[in-house]
Amino acid sequence: MATNHEVRISGRPEPAEHRWADALDALTKHGGDDPRLLRDLLDAVLVVGQGLELDEALQRIVEVAVGVVDAQYGALGVRGGDGGLSEFVHIGITPDQRAIMGHLPVGRGVLGLLIKEPQVLRIPHLSAHPSSVGFPPHHPPMETFLGAPITVRGSNFGSIYLTEKRNAEEFTKVDETLIAMLAVAAGIAVDNARLFEGARTRHRWMQAVARRGSEPLAGIALSDTMSRLCDDVAALTEALDVVILTSSEDKMVVQGRSQQIAGADQSGDVSPVSASQMPIGSSMVVLAAELIPDGVVAGDPDWVTVQPLQRAAGAFGWIVVAHRRRPWWEPEEIAGLAGVAEVASLAVVYAEQQQIARDLEVLEDRHRIARDLHDHVIQRLFAVGMSMQTMLATPHDEDGTIATPVSRLEQVVVDLDRTIAQIRTSIFDLQSIPGHHDATTLRRRVLDIVSELAVHAPISPSVTFDGPVDTVVPEALGPHIDAVLREGLSNALRHADADRISVLVSADEDVLKVEITDDGKGIDTNVTYRGLENLTTRADECDGTFTIDTTPQRRGRAGGTTLTWTVPLVH
Repeated sequence: MATNHEVRISGRPEPAEHRWADALDALTKHGGDDPRLLRDLLDAVLVVGQGLELDEALQRIVEVAVGVVDAQYGALGVRGGDGGLSEFVHIGITPDQRAIMGHLPVGRGVLGLLIKEPQVLRIPHLSAHPSSVGFPPHHPPMETFLGAPITVRGSNFGSIYLTEKRNAEEFTKVDETLIAMLAVAAGIAVDNARLFEGARTRHRWMQAVARRGSEPLAGIALSDTMSRLCDDVAALTEALDVVILTSSEDKMVVQGRSQQIAGADQSGDVSPVSASQMPIGSSMVVLAAELIPDGVVAGDPDWVTVQPLQRAAGAFGWIVVAHRRRPWWEPEEIAGLAGVAEVASLAVVYAEQQQIARDLEVLEDRHRIARDLHDHVIQRLFAVGMSMQTMLATPHDEDGTIATPVSRLEQVVVDLDRTIAQIRTSIFDLQSIPGHHDATTLRRRVLDIVSELAVHAPISPSVTFDGPVDTVVPEALGPHIDAVLREGLSNALRHADADRISVLVSADEDVLKVEITDDGKGIDTNVTYRGLENLTTRADECDGTFTIDTTPQRRGRAGGTTLTWTVPLVH
């Protein structure tokens, strides 16, 4: 038998085995050494110690106690945090009697005396006792009384109450000793049940923390994680409502709210509530509901528990748990709620960091696009403008018109078309955010490959798209297009010594074309380039063609190379 249990008799705590030995001596002294009585007592102790469910243990203690002393009525009251009775388990009263009795005892009168003075109490005439306050209407008559405290680890857990001795006018000294011994066994049984319940409670809270703690890393939305955390807390605490709030510039933001509470109003509006109206502190507090601003929690609670969310700078949010009755939090539950608060805090901070990273990615991408607009679009427009000024400065005909060759006008139109195409590409790129749902589109893949290859190059290739390349090009062509771009651009960037490189990806209903053009020194036709041969093989595999149009640079003559990879689109 464990040695850390104590009972309190006459105000003096004693180890359980000492009290048990004293009770056996008292039982022998009062003629209770009948072997059959001792056997029944042992059986009763063994029955009381069975099982680990606390509610079942309390009911079993009452049933055994009634049988041991042959009482008509029995009850067990659990001492609450306010000094009264938080639970009252009874036996002997019929359902019809219970239906008309009204509320159960709350810990006044003789029952309250046992709470204040935890010692065995035997009363022959209950109505004559100074502490008696009588019974409520329709309560069964009770005269003889026997009560004993149940002590768990030195503290008063509750009391056993027995009334109406069946086979005698009053309870005897032997009954008093028997119930004292049974109370010792009950204390041990209750302690074991509470330890089991505490371990199970810790396990449930740990499951919730572990389950939700991994969700942000798995890419689950912050609002979903927060709502599920609220549902977990509500299920574990039987709350009316659970809400997670954060403050932003003194304004309240609902990050999550329980969705599984029957009858709870989910339409709470916290927009008028400021952070300064919430409790200040770093630890959990239990408050009357009227001390919390209206609209924070739903369900019309009487009590709320507030658990702060912490970050390096201090509290920035709260978990608010609403209850009808004042909750008395066990240590395991306090630790569990603190763990949930840690998970919620980390989830919010992680979401904020992820958003900052996405914003930085967008800013970097837009900076690249702005650079491309400056390097290509603005320069092209400037060149077109210079060309127009040159044409204006040319001699006029006799009728006053400008004598401009048609070829020069055609070149201006071509340059303007190219500029418009580049602007369209830049506009699309502004609408695309790397890393989001459009990250696998063909346009995005082409732009990413060009950016990757040109990151350390002295020039930045221009990219132009023509046609619905994102909708008509099958996914199976993706690896081939990647290979064409990487091989063609790598050669142009490393060997062409070009001032300008352009990429064109066009698609119509029947043909896809990838074209890479530079104004460099051209390709030496006497040299075999295995990479280019591979592109020819890829085109053959897709029933397409791959051509190379190259012009070596000569003194006074421009050069350049155009690689064209064309394949049919199969629908």
